[in-house]
Amino acid sequence: MEQVKGLNVVLLGKTRAGKSLTGNTILGRPAFKSKKSSRSITQDVAVESGSVGLFPVTVYDTPGLFDTEMSEDEIQKKYKELLQKCESGPCVFLLVIKADRFTKEERETVEKIEKMLGEERLKKTWILFTRGDELEEENVTINEFLNGTEQLKKLTEKYGQRYHVFNNKAKGQAGQVQELFIKMFKPHMNSLGEDLETLKQNPLTRKIHQ
Repeated sequence: MEQVKGLNVVLLGKTRAGKSLTGNTILGRPAFKSKKSSRSITQDVAVESGSVGLFPVTVYDTPGLFDTEMSEDEIQKKYKELLQKCESGPCVFLLVIKADRFTKEERETVEKIEKMLGEERLKKTWILFTRGDELEEENVTINEFLNGTEQLKKLTEKYGQRYHVFNNKAKGQAGQVQELFIKMFKPHMNSLGEDLETLKQNPLTRKIHQ
């Protein structure tokens, strides 16, 4: 079985959902520009590489599908090129959504992304909720939040409960990143008969097979 050389992680979502900050959290450094703006800061696909534990990762930060100066055709072209490039190796998609009110524009963004990815890619897509810091401040768990937000609860059910939450403001963020990667790799570990507890004890440094 071919050994995986690394993982391509594609960040998708609406402008200001927290994609760039999420990329920084995954890589453990300020790799992507991030600032509050009504317009998409990322006008082009930004690519940065690093590692999670000792596991090599390449992160693709994408333009928001709204509030960008690009035309619809330009956006479609960029995403088509991105999908071809990142799928030359193992690839996973993170649909970045704020743990907040699920607005009409956010719902439309999700629908656009789903249409663009298609059924097969959606099987490799995880929902990543940002603003975990605000949930912690309000002493609300992600499950409590989802139970109180019917549309997001239905969305996570549609994705087979493939979701995770990030606190992008926390110090020492490696633990939450490794937890996400263990979740993503868990089905593959089980299918290979691997012991997940061993992976947890030494996260992401064992050989991960495709």
